[in-house]
Amino acid sequence: MKRKAQKHLITGALLRLMIANMLLATATCACGLIDNLFIGQNLDSDALAAVGFFSPVATSVGFAYVIISGAQILTGNLVGAGETKKVNRLFISSFSVLAILFAAFSAGCFLFREGLAARLGADDRTYAYLCDYIKGYAPGILPQTLAALLMALCSFNNDLNRSYYSIGTMIVGNLVGDWLLIGEFGLFGVGLASTISSTAALAVLLPGFLKKDKLFHFQRGSGIDLKLIGQAARRGIPSLMLTGGVIIKNLSFNFALDHHVGAAGVAVAGIMATVSALTGAVSSGCYNAFSTFAGIYFGEEDRDSLLDLARSALCIGIITCGVTTVLIMALSTPLSWLFVPDDAAVRALAERMFLLAFTYLVPNVIFNIFLQSYWAQNRMLLVNIMSFAETAAIGLLTLVTVGVLGADAAWLSNTVIDVLCIVVVMISVIVYWKRCDLSLPAMLKLPPDFGAKQGEFITFSVERAEDVTKASERVIGFCIENAYPKSTANHVGLCIEEIAANILYHGFHSKRHCYADIRVVSKGGRLTVRVRDNCREFDPRKRMELYDPAHPEKNIGIRIVCRLATEIDYYNNAGINTLIMKFLGDHDGSNEKTRRRAALSDR
Repeated sequence: MKRKAQKHLITGALLRLMIANMLLATATCACGLIDNLFIGQNLDSDALAAVGFFSPVATSVGFAYVIISGAQILTGNLVGAGETKKVNRLFISSFSVLAILFAAFSAGCFLFREGLAARLGADDRTYAYLCDYIKGYAPGILPQTLAALLMALCSFNNDLNRSYYSIGTMIVGNLVGDWLLIGEFGLFGVGLASTISSTAALAVLLPGFLKKDKLFHFQRGSGIDLKLIGQAARRGIPSLMLTGGVIIKNLSFNFALDHHVGAAGVAVAGIMATVSALTGAVSSGCYNAFSTFAGIYFGEEDRDSLLDLARSALCIGIITCGVTTVLIMALSTPLSWLFVPDDAAVRALAERMFLLAFTYLVPNVIFNIFLQSYWAQNRMLLVNIMSFAETAAIGLLTLVTVGVLGADAAWLSNTVIDVLCIVVVMISVIVYWKRCDLSLPAMLKLPPDFGAKQGEFITFSVERAEDVTKASERVIGFCIENAYPKSTANHVGLCIEEIAANILYHGFHSKRHCYADIRVVSKGGRLTVRVRDNCREFDPRKRMELYDPAHPEKNIGIRIVCRLATEIDYYNNAGINTLIMKFLGDHDGSNEKTRRRAALSDR
């Protein structure tokens, strides 16, 4: 039952966060997809090409993910290590820095749009289109960036529903905006619709970060912590490398296709980029969800959970990406008609693209899950190199091969490079271990001494009333076996019994299919107890603050737990409650008496 509870909790949380990440990635690219559909139906291929020329600038907004992804990884590490006091300072600092940087970037694009359009390669047919598009789109860069940060952090506030509402607001707002504005204002109206929808999405998200009881919340008088921003930025360097590689890829695509295929090739490349962002949300949703929990489990030094997480992510990723690929191929003809209804030559090119381009999804998710594992472990050399090399190589391969093999070379370049990236990872694993070991722990590059060894930990689950007493007895026996004083063993057993009973009698009644997984680790003279469950959100520290002298019996069990534990921490991520209690094993008699008096005083 222990393995079942652990796997269910991990898989359930992974799926919830994967869906949220997919929707987050979809929100931005769906607006581009909607834009392209309206442009294809109401304007012409030159307008599509103009938007394609703008793609390097739109992609450069991804530089924000140096801080966003770095903050996600760092938050996971801090939460897993029990350092939640630093987390909100990280949030305030990240929000402030992004607001300053992208306000300047947005203003620069708007004010210097004519020179920017010329530098992006727009010709006589596309220049005016591109200027109009930038004028409408540029003001929305700031709210789009801040909304992306808040959406990425919603799961740590156990507020995924708000991110769903925000995503819905963005997509519906963009759809309605395009429908109302494109006829009157052309490409300016399309860009303006994106700005309006991003601003509305940000307005939906902000109230969720005003509540002081949330892990992330706005706080008066909080300045920018440059040290934390530096730590987040270092962890976010792969996003910087990735964005740089994507810009090279887009520029190379546009140049090679424009030179060898013509404006039709650039137009179809723009469609491919938009649809890739949408379908790529399937793979990125999976490996980004994996990354969040990998950071936490690595911080907790939980080898078993990390391996279960990787197995679940690989299985879910391969299945969902495979189904997506087959679906896109099967719909290649209607999709090409949807985007290009009036130009037979461009439509034929688009249909071929839909048949070939999306075969990259399965190798992409496999490669990135392993890369995210190294990222969570702060093994940054390979991560930084591959983050840039993967995307840049796609563009360079296109430059070399399109002239010889035609547009098909561009459509297949993603797949070829991602397969090669998996081969490079396998070679790096063999070199790292100095032997040919391609097992999952070896591929993840988990050190042999990572996590507690056999005998240093026990794990079990609770699902029935009789499990509570058994859990307490098992923990007491485990503590004594590891040479802890009997007083410490009894304290830990009492805390386990109280928390397990609370979950069983209160949490399990709140919803069906509840699971509770308990892990006790003895390491370095300290006992660490981690309790995970998927019941209703419950922070025992808040109950500690609700002491009422008129009714001292209320919440007495929780207050005893908080008194007995040396340190107690709690967080909820993607609907999973995690309570961490730490106990020092060197209680002397005076400490024991003090704790007993403190506990009894609450009675």
